[in-house]
Amino acid sequence: MRVTVDATPIRPGHAAGVEAFAYGLLAGMAADDSCDLRVEVLRGTLDQWRGYLPADRIDWTEVAQPLRSDNPAGQLLRRWTPTRVRNSVAVRRTVNLLRQRSGAPSSGADVTLYPFHCAPAGSGRSVVVLHDLRHLHADFHSPGYAAVVRENVARAAAVVVTWPHPYRQALRLFPEAAQRIVLIPTPTFQPAPDRAAAHPEPGLLVYPSSTATHKNHATLLEAMALLPEYRLVCPGPLVEPEASRLLARAAQPDLRGRVSFPGFVSLDELHALYARADAVVVPSLWEAASGTMLEAFSWGLPVACADSEPLLAQLEFTGAQAAVFRATDPSALADAVRRLSADREHYAAASRRADGRLASRTWAATGRDYLDVLRWAADGQPGPVPRSAFATALDPEVVS
Repeated sequence: MRVTVDATPIRPGHAAGVEAFAYGLLAGMAADDSCDLRVEVLRGTLDQWRGYLPADRIDWTEVAQPLRSDNPAGQLLRRWTPTRVRNSVAVRRTVNLLRQRSGAPSSGADVTLYPFHCAPAGSGRSVVVLHDLRHLHADFHSPGYAAVVRENVARAAAVVVTWPHPYRQALRLFPEAAQRIVLIPTPTFQPAPDRAAAHPEPGLLVYPSSTATHKNHATLLEAMALLPEYRLVCPGPLVEPEASRLLARAAQPDLRGRVSFPGFVSLDELHALYARADAVVVPSLWEAASGTMLEAFSWGLPVACADSEPLLAQLEFTGAQAAVFRATDPSALADAVRRLSADREHYAAASRRADGRLASRTWAATGRDYLDVLRWAADGQPGPVPRSAFATALDPEVVS
């Protein structure tokens, strides 16, 4: 089976969770010799991809793309362009059309995998990975991206959803595609290394995430103003326009010296931060599932998280326990952090139990689950879409 993966929407160092997902999945698929794997990446990024994926079995192709928002010029334009204009159908379709025209020539693949659902799938047999549906949600509605998602679901031979909450949403929003939608959960993106040693610094909070608006750093910073005895580090891509606002707020006297945004960090630097963290805070308003929360579980770190619908569903699916707070209430967030400190071992033990439930999941097994679906699509969809045994074993009701 000849498989092409269109990874051009993902620029290393700028795509946060989707980037980590792509590295893990490609490594898992490359470990299986039942397919020929061709991966298209953005021109100028091949060395970075190879640094994360030194796999001999991947055939790489670099593709030039105009109008990127993840380079300096694009970040500046994104900062000053009104959101309603940037997210409009007309702008998204124009940008996507120009990018598709500059794409790689036809690869002769039996099936193409699109690991980022907000980039349009091309012609031919395709499998689209749907991470979350926030662009179709009233609070985060983005007409341009919503149109792309709808078109992708309609066109794809199969749609893979990564976590139970967006899977249920997808079935509800696209009942006509229910027989082509499958749940394949992922492993923890960046788990604690074997024999990792933790040396918590009292009062050090960590929130690894991009600064996209829905990640809700704004509420976290106002909570930090109520927690003068705590410090906060927020590693991750500095996405405009929110990044400039957050950096300005962190520079004000009540937060200066206690809150830092180091930008994208290496895996070693991320592990060093987790090793020092006293607790992890996840204030996000929407996710497919929080990779940060899963990473915290793997380190046995206490977690405080927002009461947003996907995060509560993630706690239920993983059997985890966290200090939950009202998502947009800085006082509630501050109280949740204090609860973690007052009963740290209880919440740390809850995280270790949740990690134990998920620790058996590997990227090699995830890659095999994806290849089963890709083969089903390439063969013309014979019979029911293959299901992930891991998802069924973890929660039979969610895939029934």
